[in-house]
Formats: sequence, structure tokens, C-alpha cells
Amino acid sequence: MYTSTHFIRKPLAMAVASVFISMPVYAEFDRQDEQTDEQMVVTATRTETTLAKAPASISVVTEEDILSEPSLALNDLVKNIAGVESQMDGGRAGREMISIRGLNPKFTMILVNGRKLSSSNAIFRGNDFDLSAIPKESIERVEVIRGPMSALYGSEALGGVINVITKQPTNEWNSQISGDYSYRDDDNGGQYSAGFNTSGALIDDELYMSLAVSQTARDAYSAFSGQAEGSNGEYDRSQATTLEERETLAVSGNVLWYINDMHDIAFDFSYTDDERDGIIESTVGLTDSDSRVKRDMQAVTYNGMFDWGEAQLRYNRDAVSSVDAAEVDTGVSDIDETNQQVYGHGTTYIGSHTLTFGGEWSYSELDNPESLTKTGKADVHEQALFVQDQWEINDAYTLTYGTRLDFHEAYGSHWSPRAYLVNTVTDKLTLKGGVGSAFNAPTLLQTSEENVINSCKGDCQVVGNPDLDPETSVSYEVSAIYNEALWSIEAGLFRNDIKNLIDQDRDNAVGISPDGRDIYTYKNINKAMTQGLELTAHYDVTESIQLNGAYTYLDTEDKTTGKELEDRPDHQANVRMTWYATEWMDTFLRVNYTGEALIDTGSDLYRPSFTTADLGMNYLINSDWRLRAGVRNITDEQFDDFEVTRRSYSIEPRSWYLGMTANF
Repeated sequence: MYTSTHFIRKPLAMAVASVFISMPVYAEFDRQDEQTDEQMVVTATRTETTLAKAPASISVVTEEDILSEPSLALNDLVKNIAGVESQMDGGRAGREMISIRGLNPKFTMILVNGRKLSSSNAIFRGNDFDLSAIPKESIERVEVIRGPMSALYGSEALGGVINVITKQPTNEWNSQISGDYSYRDDDNGGQYSAGFNTSGALIDDELYMSLAVSQTARDAYSAFSGQAEGSNGEYDRSQATTLEERETLAVSGNVLWYINDMHDIAFDFSYTDDERDGIIESTVGLTDSDSRVKRDMQAVTYNGMFDWGEAQLRYNRDAVSSVDAAEVDTGVSDIDETNQQVYGHGTTYIGSHTLTFGGEWSYSELDNPESLTKTGKADVHEQALFVQDQWEINDAYTLTYGTRLDFHEAYGSHWSPRAYLVNTVTDKLTLKGGVGSAFNAPTLLQTSEENVINSCKGDCQVVGNPDLDPETSVSYEVSAIYNEALWSIEAGLFRNDIKNLIDQDRDNAVGISPDGRDIYTYKNINKAMTQGLELTAHYDVTESIQLNGAYTYLDTEDKTTGKELEDRPDHQANVRMTWYATEWMDTFLRVNYTGEALIDTGSDLYRPSFTTADLGMNYLINSDWRLRAGVRNITDEQFDDFEVTRRSYSIEPRSWYLGMTANF
């Protein structure tokens, strides 16, 4: 690991300033055009369609967006989208997961080129490890769908889908290197990232290869001071980490063979080593939180074109090892999760209908001697069939409807139908609306009676409940998109009605452990609801000044208690003004607002609202060299409520960054 030292701060600040005022005599800024109706996306239908006609509320993060600011993980790339929140886990020292429309982060399905990425059985606390498994240097774009997509993608897509599309190689070899460094004020350390990506043809027009490597790291940060009293006695708050130390190595690659013009085979692989270290403050006092997660993935994919249409067949294996994770509790052993999937689909065209059909088989195996106290192992088989029809009724209307039938080893069969209508009223106005249902089975650990995990910061245990029901939801949405030459706006309303939401039942102990601790289990909340409003807008103030903004209003309710759901802010907004100062330089100012959120139902404790501001620039030396610099949280906004900060809620302090990207 590295630490920030005082002597580099002043030179770095001078470098930032010098970049802002310098003007090269050669360079041309390749201004990124706004998303247009003709931008193509694939996630909403598994077939290529335009952004405007996609049967979903969908946003796209482009490569230009990714290059404009430094980031540590996927959540940094998508957190400014309406309806999307990078939600902090209050208790895991700065870990953040992606929540869509107020639903639990576990309902956000992460895909890489359509392949599911999940480690929910191996990592059941503060799991943001999936978000750091993708080298950003390999990413071409990120497609974000807000709303259930279980009809196509199955369990875990109850809230939405984030699909990372990686760069495709060409005959010409292209490489890219990037590096970013940032430091926090008051000598509180900082973070860095370094990455490399290369791709090209081993045999022109036939055999291609790509490889991406990234290394990221962050120093621990401690913002608290003074003495506090926990159930284990008095402790020094300055020892608690507000943000945990982290270090991540991510590698991914691809070999693509075009057998002929009609058929190709691809082999994909990736490896991630993600290590975290911190000390958590809680009602008990101080608790160590040390984790290391290793992941390796392999996939073989076949694509073919035939007289009747196209087909894809894929085998995917994803192995996750939570190394020494159990030692934080009792020092027993590692946790290993292996997920295997065989997937296939075909698409055919019949008149005005685009018919997509397919199925998948998956097998998940968990090896956890620490928690699975009898056998040490658990596994589950799942199968599914799905069908979807995109019916172009006429030039103005497209109806997409379909369903998925999941066969779960423990929970039987479940249907997840969905229907969505897109009305292209004029060239400027598009109306959308749909309804969909979703199904999500409990995890292996939630249902196994032999599963016993230490919780409550060591003060209790939690055991699995075999009587849990699957979580299901019905979701509705309507939206309108209007585009003019100089401005555009998208407005949408949504509602999610959820049944049998799974949560820990901390009100009713089901037993006492041999050492006298209470034992709790999981329960189904009868009903829960999230609903709200999303707004996204763009305005060209002048030829060189652009405004972009996003706003989300969220209302939630636990129908059993009548209270709102925890960790869901009621308002979120961000506005970014970009000034294209010259053909080779742009600067931006962004203001971010996050409303208050209930964080403890029992004590009716709220995390207060807060506002931060970011300033940055991008500067092209020439067509191949880019510099970026800026400052985040300019005013150094912080929480000052003791009860909020002791639950590890925090705002990252003011930090200065400087980075570069070079293509060759």
C-alpha cells in the first residue's frame, strides 16, 4: 500500500492549476455528442434496438463518460443516473452497493456482455466486490436498465440490470494506458489506479485477442475523534476507519475466432484479487473488518447466423473464494462459491415480429465449513425457459411482451411475465409504459438450517430459515421522452409492489447459543412498496456550454409496520455544467444533492441530507493523449451527528485528483 505525504501536495496542486491555464498550439478536442435516439442498445431485448425504442427505462454510460473522471469501481460510473444510488452499507466502512429505484442492492443484476456476475452466497456482508471485478480500461459502454427484467434475466433482476459491454478488437492493434492519483486534504492519504488495455488481430479477419489489467488502491481514512462508550467499554473513536483500506487487481481477456462469416467462438477469462482492511465502529465498540476475495471466471460462447435467424450458446464458470473471511469471526476456514451456467437463445423474424426464445441451466455450490455447521456444503440447481416477442404493430407502436418460467430445486416453478409498449408519437416525442413481474429465490445461506453465522458485531448469531418464501414483485412504469435541437427531457413514474421481502428478524430470538448469545433467523416481510419520479434533462445554453441534470423522488413503505424502508433517501439530484472552453479542453462543475434517509427504524434515526460539489477538467494534448484533473467535495461536507457516524456513514472528504490516458 501507499500513503500520501505532505511534500507532494503543493506540487500536485500546482500541476492541476497549470493544466487549467495552459494552451497547446496543436490539438483538437473530440467533443462527445449527447445520446441520440439512434444509439443502439442490446440489454433490454437481447437484440439490437435503438435507445428510443428500447422497451425499458435505460441509460448509457459511454467511454467518454468513463474517461472524463477517475473511478475505483462500477458504482462510480453509474451513480449519477436518475433512479440509481451508490448506496453505502452503514457498518462496512465505506463499502457502496448499487440500488435501483429504492430496492435492495441484491436486486441489481450485474452482467458482463450478458453474463451474470454474482457472489451473493460467498459474501453475505457488505458485498461490493462484484463491482470492482471489471477493469474499466476494457469497457466500451455500460447499459443501465431501471425496472424488473426477470422475464429475460431471471432471479436477481427484480430491481434492474447493469450490463457492462466490453471493447471489441479490430484488425489494427490498439493499446491504452491510464493512471490516476488523488489525495485527501489534511494528509489523510488518497487513492490511485493504473490500467492497461490492448487488443488486435493475431490473424487478420479471423483470430483476435484482447487483454486488460488494472490495479487500484485506496488508503484507509479516519475522520472521527474523541472517546465513546460501547457495550464492551470505552474506546478511542480515532481508531475507527471511516473508509476502509482497499487494494484490487483485476485482469480480463478474450480470444475471438471467426470461423467464417456466419459463425464465431469466443473464450473469455477474468481474475480479481480484492483485499480490504478496516476497523468498524458500532454499538459494541470497535470491530476488525478484514476481507480478501479472489475470483476467476471462464466462459466459452458460440454465435451463429442461419437462414432462420441467429443463435447463441454459452458455458460460464465463475468461482469466488472469500479468503480468510471466516477468521474475522472464529478462525476456521475460507468460503468458496462456484457458479456454473449453460445458456442458449435464438432469434427469428416472422413478418413484423422479432421472436427471441431460449433457456438456461445453472448450478451453484457453496463450501462454507464455518457457517454450514453439519456438512459444510450446500448446492442448488435452477433451470429456466423464456420467450419474447417484439411486435412492430405499425410505424408508431412497438409492443414487447414475453415471459420466463423458472424451475427452482427448492421452490418449484415461477412465471415472470412482462409487457411493454413504446409509442413514437412524433420524431420528437416518445411515450413508453409497461408492467412486469419478478421472482427472487432466497440464497443458500438464508434457507439452510445448518447455516449459523456470527452477527450483531459478535453479540448474536443468525440461522437459516427453510420456511422462507421467494421474493416476488409487480412493477409499473410510464415515461415520456422529448427531444428538441437544443434541449431534451425524460420524465417517468414508477411503482414496485414487493411481496415476501426477506430480512433478518431481530425482534424475535429463536434460541440461545451455547455461549449465551441470542439466535435470530430470517423472515418474510409481507409487503413493501417503492414508488417515485425520475427526471433527466439536457440543455445547450450556448454552443460551448451544456447543462445536464438528473433528479429522483423516492417514496417507500414497509406495509407491515407502516414505516419507510431504511437507507433510501427521499430526494436525489445532480446538475452538471460543462464548458467546452476550446476545441481541446472542457471544464465542468457538478452539484450533487442527497436527501435524508432513515437508517435505524428502532430508534427512528435519520441520516441528514447533504450537498457536495465537484470541479474538473479534461484536456487533450493531441488525439492520443488526455489529461484530467479536479477536486471532489469542494466544501469538504461531513456528517457531524455521533449516532450517524458511529454506524459508519460518511462522506468522502475533499480530494484532489490528476490523471491521464494515452492511446498508442
